Parts: sequence; structure tokens; C-alpha cells
Amino acid sequence: MYSDKISKAQDLIAEIWPGLTENRPIYETILHIYSDGALIETNLADLKELLAHKTLKIHKTNGKTFKECVNNLLDSFPELTSAKGILRYYEVAPNFDWQECEKAEIILGDALTKGIYGWEPDFWTLFENKDLETACRLTMIIAN
Repeated sequence: MYSDKISKAQDLIAEIWPGLTENRPIYETILHIYSDGALIETNLADLKELLAHKTLKIHKTNGKTFKECVNNLLDSFPELTSAKGILRYYEVAPNFDWQECEKAEIILGDALTKGIYGWEPDFWTLFENKDLETACRLTMIIAN
């Protein structure tokens, strides 16, 4: 289903922001988001919107729960609430609770919409990781 998403993401990056390949952490995170195994299908339109901002940062955290991941990120990076767009993914242990993830996303959405009007993109997905030592790891690419 997602087999050619990485190559399409690479093509889009080469077209819009060719120099981004030099920023390996951001470039590799983007490619991971569009890799096989995403539990929520990704859309290249979100990447196109993100690349238009030209200022990107990565933030990562982990926790025992989805809620802890989100709260850790909001506490550690308060500037996150003024982001112009976010692509993010969770790495989770197999047999995770979808409802807990959705609750954490609501918390994040509430925090982001307080001071922001009309920001895009806002996309997230999940990847199962059987070797994960914590229950949840959250990685975000943030456009400022």
C-alpha cells in the first residue's frame, strides 16, 4: 500500500527543498514517516505543506503512556504550541491501546489550537516496534 511513498517523498523534497537532504536527522525522519509499516496512511500533501515553511526542527520524547509522551514534549518544548505545522509519529509496542493514543492526540490538539489560527499541516501516524523499551516514543518535525 505504501511501497513507493518514500521515493515520492524524496522526489518532492528534491523539487521543493533540495538542500534538506544535507540535514540528515530531518530528512531521515521524513522518510521514516513515509515508510512501509505506517499504521495510518500518510499523504504527500502534508509533506508539501510542511516543506513550504523552510524552518524545521525535530523534537523527540518517550514515556510510559501516550499521554506522558505528549505532556513531556509540551513541557520540554513550550515553543511547540506556536508551530506553523507538525508531522509526527509514535513508535509503540505491539497491542497498544488506540483509544489512549487518540486521547493523547486530543491533549496535543487542545494545546496547539490555543494560540494558533489556521496552521497546517497536522499529521500523525504510528509504527509498531517490538524492541521498544518504553511504551511510547514520539518524534515530531515542527515547522516554525
